[in-house]
Amino acid sequence: MISTSSRGTQRINSSKSSDIRLLLATSLGHSFTHWFPSTFYLLLPLIKEELGLTYTEMGLLITTRYALGTIANIPSGMIVDILGKRNIIMAVALAWVGIPYLVIGLSENFTLILLLMAIIGAGGNLWHPAALSTLKDYYPKRRGWAIGWHSSAANIGDALGPLVSGILLAWISWRLILIGSALPGVILAILILWLLEEYIKSHTHQRENRDEKSRKTLYYGKGLINLLKNRNIFFLSLTSGIRSLTQNGLSTFLPSFFINLMLFSPWVAGIYMTLIQIAGIIAAPISGQLSDKHGRKQVVASGLLLTSFAISLLIIVNHQALFVVVLGVLGFFLYSLRPAIFAWTMETAPEEFSGSVVGVMFTFQSAFSSIAPIVGGWVADTWGLIYTFYFLAITVFLANIIVLFVPETFKK
Repeated sequence: MISTSSRGTQRINSSKSSDIRLLLATSLGHSFTHWFPSTFYLLLPLIKEELGLTYTEMGLLITTRYALGTIANIPSGMIVDILGKRNIIMAVALAWVGIPYLVIGLSENFTLILLLMAIIGAGGNLWHPAALSTLKDYYPKRRGWAIGWHSSAANIGDALGPLVSGILLAWISWRLILIGSALPGVILAILILWLLEEYIKSHTHQRENRDEKSRKTLYYGKGLINLLKNRNIFFLSLTSGIRSLTQNGLSTFLPSFFINLMLFSPWVAGIYMTLIQIAGIIAAPISGQLSDKHGRKQVVASGLLLTSFAISLLIIVNHQALFVVVLGVLGFFLYSLRPAIFAWTMETAPEEFSGSVVGVMFTFQSAFSSIAPIVGGWVADTWGLIYTFYFLAITVFLANIIVLFVPETFKK
């Protein structure tokens, strides 16, 4: 006969196991949503060469993806809050990201590739409102920590994409890499659907009252308007957008810097890009946990200041060994910002609008990320590629000022 205490212990252990499975599943999926674009970034110089593109046209491919993401982000958050079914939404997002890259690998037409990038931007951002609102709900006392691991998984995808692709380019073409990358994404979409279905169903009753309210269109519409008027959410989303502009600019133009200016081989460029992401893998869970304990604002302000300092060093450093160190420092502080900003912004919004506030935040991120490739490409064509990094260094300084206007909304 099993005692009451034994049954209680079994329930606790089962709950812990389920919690770990949730974090692993969402993190694995997030990793793959970043695998595809990070692979594409490394392949961009080769695509540019084969199709005879300018830097501006190359940047336009990335800008198009983020521009459509800007339009789709708020509706994506609304879908999550109103419809629920977060596991299905995450599975659809994974498939939506992977399949168009397969078609890009088969295409030789710049216009078609541009259209496919728009399709990726329109649907790929479904992932973030569903995943982040799920983590916020199920880890109420460790939100920064959970979002930190989720962010770290993105860095793993960002790291493995260019590393593996750089190595594979020694044997196969960029087209085969894109075609081959799509299949694991579709398989993972099915796996996510299965892994999270039981867990999300078992917690549905905990959210029934809240979800019933959020499904009322009139109530939701009024709440969304109030959300958009929230001054703190605006400033935090703006800060997150500027950080994303810097990140996307570096991701777009560093491979060209390594391959075209420093004359590194693609696999060496892949290693350098991976170095930045390894630093981010380490940084994200650390900064998330620190923000849980010491407050979000302190972590965000420190990270912004040190990121701007690291970009300044990147521009002036000429020594190769020191250059590696600077890249590591830049990656660490640039990616340390994500979990703290995300948790801070979500805590500013009402519980029933978790998905929508993520949609608002990623609207800013997509809008600002769309600026970096096209403006950076124009700067590179006009004055030279190195001046693109001056442009990025200036923008991140602005975020240091903006965050000062946001009060600390969370203290342990």
